[in-house]
Amino acid sequence: MRVLTFTTVFPNPLQPEHGIFVLERIRHCAEFANIRVVAPRPFYPWPAMSAVPRRETRAGIAVEHPTFRYVPRFAKWSDGVALFLSSVGVVASLMREAPFDVIDAHFGYPEGFAAVLLGRRFRRPVVITLRGNEPLLAADPGRRRALRYALRNATRIIAVSEPLAQFAREALADLPGPVPPVTVIANGVDATRFAPEPREEARRVLGLPDAGRLLVSVGHLSPRKGFHRVLRVLPDLLRDAPDLTFAIVGGRGAEANNERELHRLAADPALAGRVIFAGAQRPERVRTWLSAADLFVLASDFEGCPNVVWEALACGRPVVAAKVGEVERMVPTYAGELFDDADDLPALRAALAAGLAGKYDANAIRGWAERHGWGGVAMKVVEEWRAAVQASAPAVAQREYAA
Repeated sequence: MRVLTFTTVFPNPLQPEHGIFVLERIRHCAEFANIRVVAPRPFYPWPAMSAVPRRETRAGIAVEHPTFRYVPRFAKWSDGVALFLSSVGVVASLMREAPFDVIDAHFGYPEGFAAVLLGRRFRRPVVITLRGNEPLLAADPGRRRALRYALRNATRIIAVSEPLAQFAREALADLPGPVPPVTVIANGVDATRFAPEPREEARRVLGLPDAGRLLVSVGHLSPRKGFHRVLRVLPDLLRDAPDLTFAIVGGRGAEANNERELHRLAADPALAGRVIFAGAQRPERVRTWLSAADLFVLASDFEGCPNVVWEALACGRPVVAAKVGEVERMVPTYAGELFDDADDLPALRAALAAGLAGKYDANAIRGWAERHGWGGVAMKVVEEWRAAVQASAPAVAQREYAA
């Protein structure tokens, strides 16, 4: 089976950590299918994006980076059509070179919408994976209509969390005729890459003191990730845990940036010397930060299936997180503390205090993560691709016969 993976969120030389979760999934799927990737590069900001080559190879997989031309900051309802027009030439070349059987699209909009148009153009089924931002985009009427069109015309839909699956079902509920099946396939973890290092050694490598407790959070510096929430409850935590340090591991991402707010909050005299801004780090360095930690926290108000939670668990670290996306199914009771509402700061503080006071079995936590590797994810995804190809075969044959 030949598969065309279509996504704008994918690693490249300018953004080597961008969309690693997409690369990890298709890297493991490549054991069962022949995969080519089309990962359009945005033309803005230019000339910075010119550092991304037109084509490259990653993890042994050929990747095309056509230029995605769109209207920056405005008319976002048109991004789906713009993405289709920016990609159709490259996809046509790949189709002539080695015809693919199915399009594997990541994110419902604009990628899913553009993939459905590509599927119609080349008479191929489309499997769309919803990854987390779709309900947020649906708040805009234009993008909501485009997203519903994409979901309605996909052959099959994968959601990385049950809430996303429910979102898709509700979006399709009032549409006439048969609708595509929706399947939940959560993200996995590379438990080989994310394995615990000795805590003392990890702290030595990072230049941290052996003594004291370390709280770590990882992600882009975006309001959604909730670093500001942790900083707001940290002064209270320090009254009971004066040896505590909070490390924020991450840099700027594609979303809105609140770095200035975070530095302003960290400048509180009560937090002097207790907040570390570690910046963006490669996965191997993230593993070291997680291994150095006593507790991992993710105070996000919205997520799909956050890989960093799996990564913390794979490193044997207990997790404190809001019950968003797939998190409640990712973190068993023996692996951390969960709270209901990300904006409930007293609940966040209580969960962190319980996490810091708790006794956790690092081996049991890691064992849970090891049972959720990318290999199992890949097999489930490939079955969805095969089902899409089988379901579309009669329709494709009928259209080709009529032509």
